[in-house]
Amino acid sequence: MKRRLLVLGVMFGATTARATPLLETLGPVSSTGGFNPVVSDPSSASAYFNPAMLEDAEDRLDVGFALLSEQISMTLDGRTASMDVPVSVGARDVVYNGKTLLPNTVVPTQWLPDRQHDGTQPDSVTRPYLIIGGLKHLIHNRFSIGAYVMLPLANLTTANAFFNDEREAIFSNSLHPELYGDRLTAMSIAVGGSFRLLKQLSLGIGTTLGLANTATSASYVPDATDYTKLLVNNTIGVTAALAPHAGVYWTPTNRVRVGATVHAPSAFVIDTTITATLPNNTVATGTQHEVHDYMPWRASLGAEFDVIKSAHYTMGVGGEVRWMNWSTYQDRHGEAPSHVNGNNPSYDFSDTFVYSLGVRHKWKKVRGYMDWQWAPTPVKDQIGRSSYVDSDRFGFAFGGDFEAVVGGVRLRPGLQLTAYRLAWRNTLKDPKQIPDELPDDSRSSSTGDPIAGAKGLQTNNPGYPGFGMDGWIYGGTVSLAVLF
Repeated sequence: MKRRLLVLGVMFGATTARATPLLETLGPVSSTGGFNPVVSDPSSASAYFNPAMLEDAEDRLDVGFALLSEQISMTLDGRTASMDVPVSVGARDVVYNGKTLLPNTVVPTQWLPDRQHDGTQPDSVTRPYLIIGGLKHLIHNRFSIGAYVMLPLANLTTANAFFNDEREAIFSNSLHPELYGDRLTAMSIAVGGSFRLLKQLSLGIGTTLGLANTATSASYVPDATDYTKLLVNNTIGVTAALAPHAGVYWTPTNRVRVGATVHAPSAFVIDTTITATLPNNTVATGTQHEVHDYMPWRASLGAEFDVIKSAHYTMGVGGEVRWMNWSTYQDRHGEAPSHVNGNNPSYDFSDTFVYSLGVRHKWKKVRGYMDWQWAPTPVKDQIGRSSYVDSDRFGFAFGGDFEAVVGGVRLRPGLQLTAYRLAWRNTLKDPKQIPDELPDDSRSSSTGDPIAGAKGLQTNNPGYPGFGMDGWIYGGTVSLAVLF
């Protein structure tokens, strides 16, 4: 009965929202920074990507509209009937090892939501975003501030929890992209300030802003079979949450620029305490911990050099390398991949480096860029019980803008296009690392008869016996900067 009560009452504990995976994916879409924003094209977006660059930008107001389409496919290997948990398990009188009762989390495969055992599970969605930014020099040639905001227009924020092993069979019974999906709906707000320490050296600090809320919900259950009679009281409080970052920007000559940043970890954490009271004064309480939009420690270093520089034309080349501390990753249920795989540290994500390279052109008031990026996946081969879905990412971005004066106002309209290819990746599970949800010696506790179909490996793991994934993420932005 207490297990049933845990789903009746809802109590939200401390909730922290301060993640920016959306900015990391889309980049500075209101500028020509592309995949090298730590060093290229100072703008209001530098408030997030490198606040030290704000001092080298013009006073401005930025607005933009972006579309980002996510087209990710997962191909599931075919299952055989011998893998399925038989319907007889639903009687709940199964024991193994002589007396151990089979957990209620093991359910007949036929009871699970419909799932494509063969073929493709698509994850296709297109999302719109509004971009707003601004920059102001408060002390000329000494101190500047900036802000950059990216708002998903369909849903300001969504947080979809799912398990990465056989537990997910009870819910969606499917696989999900680990580092995309709902992570691309995180509302992103960054503010920063830049101080010119020397003529050629600026330092900057900034933070991403989010909401932290606390909520409590006490429930009384007059009738456990009729949830419309449930009585609930909620108390909610909202505060701000911060995740700091810092940067440095050095221009030793008028042809060379060097930038570096470091960002602290961020996440959208939900601690849910569930409580319910029955008429007989029985009280059940439990707490669930969820971590959404997790971003680890990350540090970036970039450099840009003008190869050609004349009165009307400039061509530059640049690059950036970013270190991502993915080995500290926590999934949406706050679990480390090693924990999901029986505390096996070999399954924890790997720290990675993201590499970017690009060219810049400027002819009079017209600017353009073209960038390439390679982001190796931090997810190790998923041959165990977990199925974290991800693969190497290859990116290409190009765009440009031009300056025009309209009614005495300097305007800079721009267009940016970005595409990521998620490389094909195939996974084949190791049966020895998959828990057998129906042990071979399973018997009926009432009759003592063996359970038919218990021999061999039975599992509802959505990723077993194997799966593949690939896909695209692509989008575009139109922007307008008003320069002062």
